[in-house]
Amino acid sequence: MICLSLQKLDYAGLIRAVSNSEISEIRLDLTQLKNEEIAGLFATKHSLIATCRLENLPQEECYEKLMCAIEGNGPEECAAYKKYIDIELESPDYYRDRLIAAARVNNFGIILSHHDFNDSDSLDELIDIAQSAYEKGADIAKIVTTAIVTEDGIRTLKLYKHFPPEKLLAFSMGKAGRFTRLLSSFFGAPFIYAALEASLATADGQLTAEEIEKVQNPANYKNRINFNNLTPSIKAPGSKSHAQRAIIAAGLSKGESNLYGYTSCNDTEAAIELVKRFGVEVKYNPKRGHLFIKSIGADAIKNEFVKESTPLEFNAGESGLLSKLTIPIAGHLSSSREITITGENTLLKREYKGVDEVLEKIGLHFITNGNYLPAKVTGEIKSGNITLSGKGGSQLVSGLLMALPLCRESSRIELEHPTSKPYIDLTLRTLKDFNLRINNTNYTQFQIPGRQRYRKKIFYQIQGDWSSAALLLVGGAISNPVIVKNLSINTSQADEKILEVLNLAEVETEVIEGPKYLIMCGDVPCAFKDNPDDETCCSGSVEIKSTKTPLKAFEVDATDSPDLFPPLVVLALNCEGESRIKGVGRLYNKESNRAETLYSEFTKLGAEIDIKDDYMIIKGGKLRGGYCNTYGDHRIAMALIIAGLSIKEPLYIDNTECISKSYPDFINNFEI
Repeated sequence: MICLSLQKLDYAGLIRAVSNSEISEIRLDLTQLKNEEIAGLFATKHSLIATCRLENLPQEECYEKLMCAIEGNGPEECAAYKKYIDIELESPDYYRDRLIAAARVNNFGIILSHHDFNDSDSLDELIDIAQSAYEKGADIAKIVTTAIVTEDGIRTLKLYKHFPPEKLLAFSMGKAGRFTRLLSSFFGAPFIYAALEASLATADGQLTAEEIEKVQNPANYKNRINFNNLTPSIKAPGSKSHAQRAIIAAGLSKGESNLYGYTSCNDTEAAIELVKRFGVEVKYNPKRGHLFIKSIGADAIKNEFVKESTPLEFNAGESGLLSKLTIPIAGHLSSSREITITGENTLLKREYKGVDEVLEKIGLHFITNGNYLPAKVTGEIKSGNITLSGKGGSQLVSGLLMALPLCRESSRIELEHPTSKPYIDLTLRTLKDFNLRINNTNYTQFQIPGRQRYRKKIFYQIQGDWSSAALLLVGGAISNPVIVKNLSINTSQADEKILEVLNLAEVETEVIEGPKYLIMCGDVPCAFKDNPDDETCCSGSVEIKSTKTPLKAFEVDATDSPDLFPPLVVLALNCEGESRIKGVGRLYNKESNRAETLYSEFTKLGAEIDIKDDYMIIKGGKLRGGYCNTYGDHRIAMALIIAGLSIKEPLYIDNTECISKSYPDFINNFEI
């Protein structure tokens, strides 16, 4: 049930609003109603809650307004609608007790509420607060905290395990607490507070009624997941992370480059469109995923750009990596023109906090829209010494590593708290392949010589994608044996770590390495000519040999491979015991807040998940069907589909189109 929380409306507006709501909260402290209007409103045959906060009005005034509401209802009882009075739990005893006594006479239910506007107490403290509310006369205890991170909201929701849910309203305020408002209904709360519209929200993080209705309406979950197995043999797509780096490197290289193993997806197509904006020619042949890239080179591109002064826009699509690669590189093109970096959908919700401070050190001005895209880049990049934190990931570091070698002088990057080291390795490996030299000292310092030039590649192989393969291998582990081909073994890709986790879970696998060296026959490997119909002849494979369950619980540090969290959660739910995954802090600025999304959506399916500090703790157990929201996050969508392989009841999700961001053919790998 949705409870409209109403403020700032006049009497007529309130009458209209409550007439269209199952139940409404009237914020008497935030409206300008006369006493007779309050009495008249609460005399109507609608379910209403009278609230008047002592923080906003004097105690005497609050008491008078609440008494008008109580007396307006009168002693007549009606089962068709219900009236409540909401009183602060911490209000003076004599104030609270007098209101409760009057409310009982006039058939009002009692809500005693506790609000923490700064933080969230420990679970034991929250339990004590709720128990105190019941002891002091509450029919419904309302416990509202402020969530700073997802863990805070989860702690508040745990109250539903300790008290009858129909007598409890427990949720968190703030942006980080929005998910708790929706999940409280799932746990059995009597209603959810909602705003009539965003501008009329009565608390930070409050959703609108329209937003809640959209999430709760089964008609919005049109994709039924009813797959039984994976196809026995699957070719992994090309790595989009590797492809994006290679496409940009080839676009900055003078001459003709040939990339093989490319798989089209939204993120890689955005990279192609980017280099086309540089004036680069790109042609695609689906045979062996061949990209032909012809460029005049970075120097000539820059010379062409400085001839113009009109503003220019680069669109990174939904790719956080592409945006962070583009920003520093745009600094070579922005000396005479303003360049706007923008994106689409989920990318516009990702923060770019602190990027401006880093870029200022190398001569660039980066002006965001409140730390979000679109953002403007002006100035001209120059060499320099940069210090930045790696806690938030390595994408901006990769962008700097790709852009600074083109400067006149040498540069140095000092990286504090480096994370995602394998992704840095992938960048360094790609740069080395395209003739750039960078000295890496334990990922904390990078010496970058200036006046370097990208060199074309007559043949360049894009690795298969371990991020996608991880999902498929987990799917095989929980359903049927499968072999995933087109995988390079011992790569710089972070998500190859899935092999380690499968071993910990005692999944029987066989890893077959591809050829260590390629013998060239002209511009292509001889293997291409010897195996004209085998597009995976230059790569290895991983086979899931058996699918015995339950699997063994595991503990793993995924700090450097945060994209592994979704498949690891699915794997953990199919293990016996409690698994622990470290690296939750890396999940908050992805396509969705994945800490929140993984907890919320798998909880709806019966999962027992907790977050403590930097760990996600998952208890293995049987999942059930239900309705799940992907939040437009491709990896969440794919993880839910993989999880569906071990769910007997119908599973519905709202969005499968988002999968095209990284793996458009993903659903074609399943059997009904």
